[in-house]
Amino acid sequence: MKNAFKWLLIGGALLAMLAMWSGFALWHGLHEFVMQPDVSFSINGEDIDIEGLREWGSAPWYEVMFGMMMAGLALCLVLPLVLVFSIGLPILLTVLILGGVAFGLLSLGGLLFSPFILLALLLWLVFRNKRRPSQTTAASRG
Repeated sequence: MKNAFKWLLIGGALLAMLAMWSGFALWHGLHEFVMQPDVSFSINGEDIDIEGLREWGSAPWYEVMFGMMMAGLALCLVLPLVLVFSIGLPILLTVLILGGVAFGLLSLGGLLFSPFILLALLLWLVFRNKRRPSQTTAASRG
């Protein structure tokens, strides 16, 4: 079981790195595509100004690293918290509520049937076998 979790963790980390690498490669490829002088985007007959994209695509390395760190933080911290609170918390609350109901029913049953339980305990104490079988071995005989 430990190996399965280890392999799942390694696989998840590799998939996350692959996703970040492929996103960077796609953005770099889009940037190179947009930098061509004869490229224009048109939506509903209106041209989109891509000069802003050309200027925005040439970000310094520290801005790119900050963006990658924010993406990594979202991937490593925010995503697990969302999964825990959206899946784990409702399951935990359901189990706690059902456990409380079961505890209440068992407590009520124990309270209602306590005379019968005490009577059964007394009968068991009276009719139990008081003699313990002697454990004789071959060494003790001779």
